[in-house]
Amino acid sequence: MAPARSTSKASRIRQRTWWPGRPSATGALVWNPVASLRARFERWWQARLPASDSVTLTQRTVYILPTRAGWMLGATLLVLLLASINYQLNLGYLLTFLLAGCSLVAMHVSHANLRGITMNLITPEPVFAGARAIFDIQLLNSSQRTRPALALAIQGSRQWVYTDLAPLSQARVQLACLPGQRGLHPLPTVRAQTLFPLGSFCAVSIHNRRCRR
Repeated sequence: MAPARSTSKASRIRQRTWWPGRPSATGALVWNPVASLRARFERWWQARLPASDSVTLTQRTVYILPTRAGWMLGATLLVLLLASINYQLNLGYLLTFLLAGCSLVAMHVSHANLRGITMNLITPEPVFAGARAIFDIQLLNSSQRTRPALALAIQGSRQWVYTDLAPLSQARVQLACLPGQRGLHPLPTVRAQTLFPLGSFCAVSIHNRRCRR
């Protein structure tokens, strides 16, 4: 009987490593507090977003977040600064603050790359139950500069669609989602972002759509 109890205990330990919403080896769903708090925060954030089918991205709706590469760059700069202080290296100070200045410039360039773009939703066509609903989003660039490396996706999805915008031009991006059942459904939240130019910072804008499919 002792080996059976140890096997059952090991099974429970392995079962705790699964994420919520995913079945474990025994078919049960295991709760994870981190993922639960993240999902609750996303629901609270999306409830605060106004629903609109046409929006122009401004400095109030574009947010800057560091990426993993950005965090690693920050840690590297901290190590360089500590080493320069410890060994009194003037060239180390120069390299550290030069890289820090380039990072700050890249952050502002990333924010400006997304700011000012107009996103218009084109009313989607009705679909049958079980089929993917495809809807188009028209991007309009009314400025004189190029907008490279723009990415759009449904919030929570990793299926990104990339496009570039030339000066005074427009582009159309197609996104798809799978309705859960018959009837009218609100369109999912759309996330627009850019990692241009260095990838150390991510400019993000999230919007709800008023149209129903």
